[in-house]
Amino acid sequence: MEIISHEFTAMASPCRFLLIGDAKAVESACIQAEQEVHRIEQKYSRYNSDSLLTQINKQAGKQAVEIDAETAGLLNYAQQCYEQSEGLFDITSGILRKVWDFKSNKLPNQAQLDHVLANIGWNLVEWDNQQIFLSKPDMELDFGGFGKEYAADRAAEVFINLGIQHGLVDLGGDIRIIGDKPDRSGWAIGIRNPNQPENAISTLILHQGAMTTSGNYERFMMVNDKRYCHILNPKTGWPINHWASVTVLASQCLVAGSLSTLAMLAEEEAQEWLQSQQIPFLAIDTQGNQFSNQ
Repeated sequence: MEIISHEFTAMASPCRFLLIGDAKAVESACIQAEQEVHRIEQKYSRYNSDSLLTQINKQAGKQAVEIDAETAGLLNYAQQCYEQSEGLFDITSGILRKVWDFKSNKLPNQAQLDHVLANIGWNLVEWDNQQIFLSKPDMELDFGGFGKEYAADRAAEVFINLGIQHGLVDLGGDIRIIGDKPDRSGWAIGIRNPNQPENAISTLILHQGAMTTSGNYERFMMVNDKRYCHILNPKTGWPINHWASVTVLASQCLVAGSLSTLAMLAEEEAQEWLQSQQIPFLAIDTQGNQFSNQ
């Protein structure tokens, strides 16, 4: 059967659904799945002045904000990532963007970093399943570390609930399989070459689950011939520099995404940590060396 492609833009990324099935049913399902992606973006984007996240950030240091069950679930997941990473995965660290401008080709000074670092720390957030309070006035939450991956999983669930059995969701390279092809040949997914992002360094055949890649090539600047990427250590305020990219396979896109980001942040300790997670991965260091457990 013909593969139907539905393309759109969300979360500042090119997005597409690749589906096999009755054209009319697929078209209707695509509209609903896209609406779900936009719903999540509108609810959690810090760029949206009406989003829940913006409301929470505006009340930082002032008062608690009520949250719903969906948000509580995501905050609980963020806390698990924070604890598992010993503080490296921290959704309060997005404010580092205030001192890191990757278009300027200029490094921030340590005084600027120290000022921002004083307002970073998930341990400073007070929350339960009903409300959340950011204890310092300059604190912020940022779901950029897992929002798109969560949206990919939710879009896949929309398709599954509507009876779509064959296809995948691709939100800016975050992949979630809906179901294998009818002939069980799988979906060919390329892994970008960090040194030549327009080309694939490897191709995987996926039949189920999800795949995400975190890399130092997505947003960076060169200063004195040294690369500084957008993935920042929330403890030091400085970019990571050990891995060029880490690709992870998992049952859900949310899990794959957080694991790949955690691995980038863990730097030298990532390989052993990924092995302990017992999940398929491909890590490429800045020298071009490849490591995997396959």
